[in-house]
Amino acid sequence: MTDSAMTCNVCGSPYTLPEDEVVGNLPHVLLCGHIFCVPCLRALVSPQGVITCPDCQMGTKVDEEGVDGLQVDSRIIGLIYTAKMNSKRSCHGRHRWRGRRVGSLPSPPPAHPTQNAGTDQDLVKVLDEALCKATENLNTLDSLHQSVVQGIQTELKREKTRITKEIEDCIDKATGILHRRRGVLLSELNQVEQLFSTGREECRRVEARRKELFTVMQKARHIRQVPSLRTCCHLAQILETLQEPVDADSFDRSCLTLCSGLSCVLHVDSLTESVGNCLKIMDRKVNLASEPAQLDPSQPMRNGGSGKRRTGQGSSGLSASPEMAQEDLHTRTPVDPADGHNTDLLPSFIIEEIIEEADNGAERDGMEPKNREGQKVQRRNHKVLHDRTPGSHQKALQVWVVLSHLINPTHFYVRYMTERKAGVALARKINRFCSDARSHFVVRDQLSTGMMVFVRSKEEVWCRALVCELFQKGCLESVSQCPISEVARLQVFFQDYGFSKGLTISGDEDLSELNRCLRRADLIAQSDLHHWAPLAIRCSLKDIIPSDLVKGWSEEACQEMKHVIGSNAVEMQVFDQDGDTLLVDLKKVSTDNTKNTPLSLREHLVFMELARFYSPLAISGGSKPLQFYPPVHPRLNMELNAVVSHVNTPSDFYVQLVDSSDFLLLNTKLQNHYGSPGAESKLQIYCPVLAQACIALYNSKDWCRAQVTGFSGGQLVEVRYVDFGNKTTLPVTNLRQIKDEFFALPAMALWCSLADVVSLEHTWSDESIRVFRELTENKLVTVVATKHVSQYTAIPVCVCEVREHSSEHLASIGEILARKGLASLCKQVLVTEPPLLETVVWDPPLDESPLAAGEPVPLIPDPSEVQPNLTLPTSLKDLRVRVTHVTSPGNICVQLLQSDAQLKRIHDLLSREYLKSEPKEVNWKAEMTCAANVNGVWERGKVYSVSSGSLAEVLRCDFGNMVKLHTSNLRPLVPELIGSLLLECCLSDVRPAGGCSTWTATACEFISYYLTGALAIMTIKDPSVARPMPISLYCSNRAGQDVSIADFLISEGLALRERSVKAAAQRKPDPTLSEEISCPPEGILAGQDECVSTLEDIVREDGDQRSQQWCTSPPKHAPSPTSPPAVRTQAYLPPELPPHRLTRMSICAVSDNGVIYTMTPQTECEFERLQESLQQHIKTLPRQKSYNWKKVLGCAVMGSDMLWYRGQVQEVIGGHVKVRYVDQGIVENIPVCHVYPKVLCETVPQLCVPCQINGVIPVGTMWQWDAVALMKELLLGRTFDVQVVELPEDPRGLVTVEIMLDGMPLSRLMVYHQHATAVPGSSSLEDYVVKAPVPDLDDWDITIEGLEDPSAILGVYSNPKLPDKGKLFQVQIKHIRAPNEVFLSLLDTQECEGETLEEALERVNSDAASLAQLTDFPIEGPCLAQYRDGKYYRAKLLGFAELSPSVRLLVRHVDFGSDDILLPYELRCLPSSLLRFPCGAVCVWLAGFKPQCACVELERVSYRPEWSMRAMLEMIDLLHGCLSAMVTAVEPQLIVYLYNADGTLVHVPLVEKGLAEYD
Repeated sequence: MTDSAMTCNVCGSPYTLPEDEVVGNLPHVLLCGHIFCVPCLRALVSPQGVITCPDCQMGTKVDEEGVDGLQVDSRIIGLIYTAKMNSKRSCHGRHRWRGRRVGSLPSPPPAHPTQNAGTDQDLVKVLDEALCKATENLNTLDSLHQSVVQGIQTELKREKTRITKEIEDCIDKATGILHRRRGVLLSELNQVEQLFSTGREECRRVEARRKELFTVMQKARHIRQVPSLRTCCHLAQILETLQEPVDADSFDRSCLTLCSGLSCVLHVDSLTESVGNCLKIMDRKVNLASEPAQLDPSQPMRNGGSGKRRTGQGSSGLSASPEMAQEDLHTRTPVDPADGHNTDLLPSFIIEEIIEEADNGAERDGMEPKNREGQKVQRRNHKVLHDRTPGSHQKALQVWVVLSHLINPTHFYVRYMTERKAGVALARKINRFCSDARSHFVVRDQLSTGMMVFVRSKEEVWCRALVCELFQKGCLESVSQCPISEVARLQVFFQDYGFSKGLTISGDEDLSELNRCLRRADLIAQSDLHHWAPLAIRCSLKDIIPSDLVKGWSEEACQEMKHVIGSNAVEMQVFDQDGDTLLVDLKKVSTDNTKNTPLSLREHLVFMELARFYSPLAISGGSKPLQFYPPVHPRLNMELNAVVSHVNTPSDFYVQLVDSSDFLLLNTKLQNHYGSPGAESKLQIYCPVLAQACIALYNSKDWCRAQVTGFSGGQLVEVRYVDFGNKTTLPVTNLRQIKDEFFALPAMALWCSLADVVSLEHTWSDESIRVFRELTENKLVTVVATKHVSQYTAIPVCVCEVREHSSEHLASIGEILARKGLASLCKQVLVTEPPLLETVVWDPPLDESPLAAGEPVPLIPDPSEVQPNLTLPTSLKDLRVRVTHVTSPGNICVQLLQSDAQLKRIHDLLSREYLKSEPKEVNWKAEMTCAANVNGVWERGKVYSVSSGSLAEVLRCDFGNMVKLHTSNLRPLVPELIGSLLLECCLSDVRPAGGCSTWTATACEFISYYLTGALAIMTIKDPSVARPMPISLYCSNRAGQDVSIADFLISEGLALRERSVKAAAQRKPDPTLSEEISCPPEGILAGQDECVSTLEDIVREDGDQRSQQWCTSPPKHAPSPTSPPAVRTQAYLPPELPPHRLTRMSICAVSDNGVIYTMTPQTECEFERLQESLQQHIKTLPRQKSYNWKKVLGCAVMGSDMLWYRGQVQEVIGGHVKVRYVDQGIVENIPVCHVYPKVLCETVPQLCVPCQINGVIPVGTMWQWDAVALMKELLLGRTFDVQVVELPEDPRGLVTVEIMLDGMPLSRLMVYHQHATAVPGSSSLEDYVVKAPVPDLDDWDITIEGLEDPSAILGVYSNPKLPDKGKLFQVQIKHIRAPNEVFLSLLDTQECEGETLEEALERVNSDAASLAQLTDFPIEGPCLAQYRDGKYYRAKLLGFAELSPSVRLLVRHVDFGSDDILLPYELRCLPSSLLRFPCGAVCVWLAGFKPQCACVELERVSYRPEWSMRAMLEMIDLLHGCLSAMVTAVEPQLIVYLYNADGTLVHVPLVEKGLAEYD
């Protein structure tokens, strides 16, 4: 490569490597392959982050690292490094040659033999010394020259680098100004669009022709796939449209040559002169740029304002006047504070720079900052920005702010990021004022409300504040002014932070305490700070209101807002201004680079159901959303062509009938409507609700109708496509609101099951599902419905392959599965009864939305006419209402949903009338109507009372509840809007329970909790009665079931039914009620018809047969005994497994093998609904028959409470059947007469989930009975936080969970109680150590005055002295804890003088009534414990065994070694005379053997799982008789050898039997 390759082609600068602190000039390669230096590339970067190559004009995108992130050319780097090494090597060689040349000078010519030899020698010596000295000096000069040259080069590079960076910064700022000017010019191009109106008309014609052709092409493709559709379409017309040619000349294309005549002009001379004046390299004395630089018009301009600003002339260079600065601020765009590139500037960037420099100049020169005019400009600009309302061609203003104080989402304060430095300058100014003695208060000073003061926030930091409220000593009411010495307390508002604070002033005469926390602002400070506007800006999130308007903003909403924002800078989007409040939206930019879309705080609060967008017509979360019409079931025994759209199993799949082309037209219309560019912003769903109908994205390309079925967390929603049947999980952004026109057709997916075919096992195998999918999925088949079922049950159908000719035999899919051995055929009883009449006739037009048959047309008033008062409709039955306020069952306030349009119009009129109104001086009194601002919404109200503190209690006329508001939030209501749309009513046919004449507080709180904010169905009993009107009210529970509120109160025991004598007399007993099954009432939703269909049919069939035999047939002899019929039932569907997260669950059962059955709150509600359905519709016991129970799995069980449950047969034991309740997990032995072999609610899965504990192995690989008893005691009937760890592969398997008991995992407790061992690697052993509870940090005001000093602890017991090591001594075994751990006592002990231990205990027990009860319970503390024989023996405390329901303590009898659990009253204080006796039993470990490593015994010792129970029993038998012991070790544990009387070791037989091993 040549030398030109070592330099940049643009600027000619050489490429260099970075050394030490010097920034190198590296060559970087663009995508086109051209190479440039770093300064040139930085100059070429556009605000969009794209570098345009000067040679080939190809663009290169740069990432967050900028130019430094581009690839470096390694070849040039290698050449630079090689040249550098060669230069160093040549320099080093030159120095070596120079030294060698100086050190070896040629010797002088030889002297003449006649000269004096001594003189020559002296001369040579002198020359040598001089030469050596010169050589050293030369080397010194060389090194000095080299260091000077290198230093100059280094400093030169460093200075050039600094100045280059400053130049680049200035150019970047200038480029930003030009780009903003470019944006202004581009915004003016909207007027050019008017010149092309004719061309747009032609575009719409072409688009209409294109859509028509595209629709016909889609029809043709469907007909090509399904030829049978040609009978449903006009094939000739379709072919004509497809083949019709396109005449291009028929379209007017004159707009393509139209010229607007506009042009953009650049005044190069003026620009060159202005740039030369404002962009210079200057010093105080030297001007390096003596002549103005000549700019190339083709190069992008850079900002040169910073150069002049650094010389103190920035204000004039940036804006010539405040108006120009204000206009320039309008054109700025926001920037992320975290972004290091200055491509876009914040709105107040220039004003901030003015403040910063003026403030810095004031600090340097000791003068006041000259930025008042700049701040005025900034605040005026602020006002203008806030008054702007975004229009169709103007976006909302966006700035960067930080949250300073939060009251609620509609009342908070922010500070601009651009004012950070201004805030620092203001703080320094305030501290300077407060450091002066003139700021101290004196006795003659007066303090008044609205006065500016300085308050100390922390050490040596003062803030300005306004006095809001002032209290004088001796006065209970606030005053407006008082002497400073009489101030008792005051309330101040920090206008730079947005929060208030109360200060209490102590009464000192010299005001030293007051001046320590409060300073006054004199006239100089007030006049100086008058130009500094408050830094805290009051804001409100636009168009959102609390989720519960009655309770207002919840604490959870505020905490969530704090959690999302935190202390980070967020982007604020300003929409409008309401008085002094900005209506904004805060957007948090994600730190994850993969997420480019910022998080909108409004949408986040709405999605978290903490707020909702303001709209009176919005439906609350507990309502029933509009549903799709259910699919139309086919007629019986009719062959229909269908396409199998989705397959789960052969008993669970979906088909689509192909006998109509309406669905094809619907699908085409969906794609055209929701595929348009503007549909995303208009129809986006932000907060979906359960069972909501919507439009969802299918396979990431098509839009289809769907229904929300669940929420997976993380803004993911589970939906079911109603036209295909399959389910999937999508982000919320892929959902769209559905329009009414797309409800015209019912759901097209029919839920079917294969008739006459059952699986070979409990469930369908994977192979059978795979084969069935290959035969049917997405293929055209023939289906024949064999039975009428409800719309919530799968239709049993026969599926056959499509035949091409009518004479061909249909191949049944069920028979194919049976021939392949994947299913079995069952006999089908022919239908002998006449088919049911078709109740659904469906043929609506596609573009209409017909009402359901029989549905009353609601009376919707004309929205243009304002009706301030409520008008009852003609029909008073089944009115849909919203409950707004509940005081008691006798006082319920509701709103008619049909009045929502009027309520919205009234709210709009109130908002338009009072939104920007100012408070008026009105003497508010009770019973005055007003317009009240409640949570940012103007409503109608009536004043109830007014307090002295300007607080008024207002009744919300349209909602019914009372709120307390400041009188500044009230306005006189215009007479045209006086009225109320509220209906006050009461529940009929109920009265208070308990014999009271008024409703109890429990009943009032209960009904208020469940009804407030809910949607309900109301029927007015008697409209002539004065309000409250008597009504009957029905609400939907969590399962969607309509429940009577009156019946609900009666069932809860909170109300009694009002009995009517006339109604009771009219009722007549029906003798057939006990033999019939009542029909389900209307309105019962999914899951009730199918729950009891099978058992109900059996009961009715048995009853009909008995009645026919009784009426028509004479008595017959009993038939001869035969074998019981074989009955086969399938198992219930497996439960729905919980997701991988922390879930709140209740424990319903614990089996004998340790399986824990859990239920979520949703399944508990489903269980209650299921039980109510079963009990209401099964009122007779079916006739009992003898059955063969071998193949019975699912069954119906009548429990001990005489209620019906779903069960599963486990085992047949004589006349009983062992049954497990599938919805509760409980196992019981039920008599055969109470078990019926029928499956109830076969489509409803099991409601309880079987679980196992994570990370532990039970002792003996299975849970022992004592461990199961402990789990039952801890878990049954309680609710815990359950962490799902692992889901099983088999849906019927055990879910691995971790159950948290008050923060302690259940696995740790089981390990601690030695019922299980921890799995290695799952957790450390330290995690299973039970730690001391966290101390209670509450501050209790407890006095100990009068309490006696606690009695001193006597001490601890002493152990008996054992013989030395190696000596045998006689012992007796007192207690055994494990085969190698026993308690023994010495037999040959020396007798003590005086009375013995037995005599002392007998003396103490004789006077046991005088013993004091134990009140202190220290660990290892001595005491007397009562044994089972009623006597007291010596013991010591080991700890607390139980705390609930009663306190129990664990003690050890020191003279016997056994442990016991006693109540506190069974313990007595130990007399000091008994402490002198040593312990009668000593705990020792037996040496010589250890547990067996591989033990196959299943029964284990729970607290010593390494030992089997058999080894324990064998050791007990070996420890009888005369034994002797020998001590082998004392520390850390006492260890002995134990011998029999013949001298053999005791443990030898244990080892010989294989129950232990030698150690």
